[in-house]
Amino acid sequence: MLDGLGLPKDPPSAVPEVAAVHDACSTRHERQIHDSVRRILGRVGLEIEELPLSREHTECCGYGGLMFFANPDLAKSVIQRRMEESPADYIAYCAMCRDYLASRGKRTLHLLDLVLGAPWDEAAQRRGPGYTQRHENRAHLKSRLLKELWGEGMAEKTGHELINLNISADLQEILEQRLILAEDIQQVIAYAEKTGRKLLNRQTGRFLAHHKPAGVTYWVEYSLGEGEFIIHQAYCHRMEIVEDRAQ
Repeated sequence: MLDGLGLPKDPPSAVPEVAAVHDACSTRHERQIHDSVRRILGRVGLEIEELPLSREHTECCGYGGLMFFANPDLAKSVIQRRMEESPADYIAYCAMCRDYLASRGKRTLHLLDLVLGAPWDEAAQRRGPGYTQRHENRAHLKSRLLKELWGEGMAEKTGHELINLNISADLQEILEQRLILAEDIQQVIAYAEKTGRKLLNRQTGRFLAHHKPAGVTYWVEYSLGEGEFIIHQAYCHRMEIVEDRAQ
């Protein structure tokens, strides 16, 4: 559609002479998409470098088949191999390709960054959103669509949503790897504070609590701060501990 209708605004003024196109593996047999992307980049003023594996021969970025969740180490190797195909900045038109490459330090822009006139260096160096941020972005988008398109509002935050968390950057990285949302932690704390089902370590002043909202049990180690809960550790598991009492 963009190729046919034209670009909505002027492209950024400062672009490098050459950039490499990273084709999404799901478009291997979509030649019209390959051609449209390259025509759009030509209008922006870019000379395109074709990667050794592109168009119908392109390879996965590490996300396909949810590889990153099933085998993170293999996914990282795949990403590394893809990003080493060229020293040039990459242009992707799949959000996951863009964010996975950027997560390993490869300067990568999304095609829409150029279409919407984002500054090149800023867009190329931007890291993608984490697990929790993606979740929150979807909620914000839903709220905006309800308000701006349908004139409706979302319900006010209640219960666990009002809990303020203090999570260090290092722990946030661990939570990303463990696929634990901030909302999951909020639910554990809300449950523990409401029911009193928590353990207190008198030496550290920290609490340990768990909650199983569905199929996953979440454990959180936390302490009380000024109007917030300080999170020290969190993990989860899917096993069920069943007590078998002899009759």
